[in-house]
Amino acid sequence: MKTCTLDLDDFSENNNRLDWLWVLKNEFPHFKVSLFTVPKKCSESFLIYIMKIEWIQLCLHGLKHIHNEEINNKDLKTLTEVFVKVYRAPYWQLSDEMYKRLKKLKYKIMIHPDDPRDGIKYNWNIKDSPPPLNILRGHGHIQDTQGNGLVEAFENIIKLHKDTIFKFI
Repeated sequence: MKTCTLDLDDFSENNNRLDWLWVLKNEFPHFKVSLFTVPKKCSESFLIYIMKIEWIQLCLHGLKHIHNEEINNKDLKTLTEVFVKVYRAPYWQLSDEMYKRLKKLKYKIMIHPDDPRDGIKYNWNIKDSPPPLNILRGHGHIQDTQGNGLVEAFENIIKLHKDTIFKFI
């Protein structure tokens, strides 16, 4: 049986595609998704609402979604009240200092497959058909961009077997 961790970048209050995510939830009985979110682009009430959806995991995607973003320890610790300890740098730009800070705070770090550092790397860009692997780590975006937006790549996700076990990162 296939297992899949599916993650989507740039989830926010104004860019959420919840309608399409609900379609996936209704299609796959074991559906779960990890959404990389920018806290400064979400209201507190929206985050509270999303946290109540048991098949959604909120992960941190920067604080403001800027190039080479650095987040201090205090903010990283405070953000764990809402977000799980999983981080992906905006634009995949993660300084060595920020990497060390995240490691020290025991964050799981999503790393681009070309990055030589240790971290979690995807093995399926959802703009492509799913590869014939038993363990998939699918990556895409909420909005249509780079060919791997949720709506753009929907037909590839839906190719997964209905009994695929989806897991959080």
